[in-house]
Amino acid sequence: MSVVFSPMSLSDARSIVAQHGPGALREIVMARAADNHDNAIIQTDATALPASESGPLAGIAFGVKDNIDVAGYATTGACPGLARNLATDDAAAVAALRSAGGYVPIKLNLHELAFGITSNNAVYGPVRNPFDPERCAGGSSGGSGAAIARGVVPFALGSDTGGSSRIPAAFCSVAGLRPSTGRYPAGGALILSPTRDTVGPMAANCTDLAEIDAIISGEHLLPELPDRPLRFGVLWDKRGLSQSVDEAIAGALSKLARSGEISLVPISSPEFEDVDARIGGPIVFNEALEFWTDFCAKKLGKTLAEFTATIGSPDVRTIFERLPALAAKTSEAFLYARGSGLASLRNTYEQLFHDRRLDAIIMPTVPVQPPRIGEDSRMQTDAGSIPTFPTVTSHAVLATLTGAPSISIPAGLDRDGLPVALMIDGKRLADRALLAIACKVEALLVQ
Repeated sequence: MSVVFSPMSLSDARSIVAQHGPGALREIVMARAADNHDNAIIQTDATALPASESGPLAGIAFGVKDNIDVAGYATTGACPGLARNLATDDAAAVAALRSAGGYVPIKLNLHELAFGITSNNAVYGPVRNPFDPERCAGGSSGGSGAAIARGVVPFALGSDTGGSSRIPAAFCSVAGLRPSTGRYPAGGALILSPTRDTVGPMAANCTDLAEIDAIISGEHLLPELPDRPLRFGVLWDKRGLSQSVDEAIAGALSKLARSGEISLVPISSPEFEDVDARIGGPIVFNEALEFWTDFCAKKLGKTLAEFTATIGSPDVRTIFERLPALAAKTSEAFLYARGSGLASLRNTYEQLFHDRRLDAIIMPTVPVQPPRIGEDSRMQTDAGSIPTFPTVTSHAVLATLTGAPSISIPAGLDRDGLPVALMIDGKRLADRALLAIACKVEALLVQ
């Protein structure tokens, strides 16, 4: 499989602006956006200009997932019923990046209303994987991953409820960050769960992610790493689903171990098993019902049922139709999760770091290859046909419940020429330390 595209780094973008002016970068972005064969882009504005002519992102274009507010654009969630949902203000992360000199000429496709992980959108088309157009780009921030991978923009904002910035980053061979929950300001987005949701930046590499994170968070120091081998707990219990992925991940971990700079120790915890079914799902069902019922009444003047009829993707429409029943069925589990469940999980996570003297936890971002277009419900693996959603999210979900930062970084291609990725989870609110660790791992992998 031949790859005829490459991501654009911040360094590449700055070089274009420095040599040819910001107009040259805008022309490149708009030309590549017009070639929308992968359905990554759903809104464009060729007249978009930087809010400032100075700053670290002066003249640099970036993309935004279309469930995040950008003033002047409709925030559609890639849903027909929100085509006129015009944003009058920027979300806080967008505002920070625009204040730094960046601008937004494109908004990006997603799994409709961010309720899925394939980005197989029935309205705007499935976001196709840049390495194999018959496979999905991941989701729900699939447009963000695909647009960065083929060099439309150097970075983009996604969002992450259950892995939605890291899964497409993994499938598209780019870097994706889920910051500690609550570290970025909330608001200005169509959400599913205030407990689990966050904006998640995505970029060509970890160095660029660290810079974007600094602008959004205001934390600019990247701490020095200890003068000893870093100690990583390996959490990998999904072997056997894809021999091709297993081989590539084992090779990447072996390379890290051989470097002498990383020490790998196997870890496990019964409390991490089925955590999405026990805790994550009940949180999303109940909080999504509350958010969307309120949003429909106050912003749209509609009932939830009336809005549900406007959803274009059958899988998402079905979820919304079932949402009241799902919330009722899981109401006790939701109360447990919001009470002692989350607290217990987070204590276990923190204690694991302490007891095993870990600097980070490492695992495959996703234990399988990207699902084929149409495999929204079930996907074929080496273990047979299995449910798509819990399989793809099985590793990424942990950080969404511990509230810890998590980053996906490319780890090469498998024997079929498809991307594989390693995910590194850190200590809660130690995001800058995690970024420093990820930059080190990225450098070791490309040696």
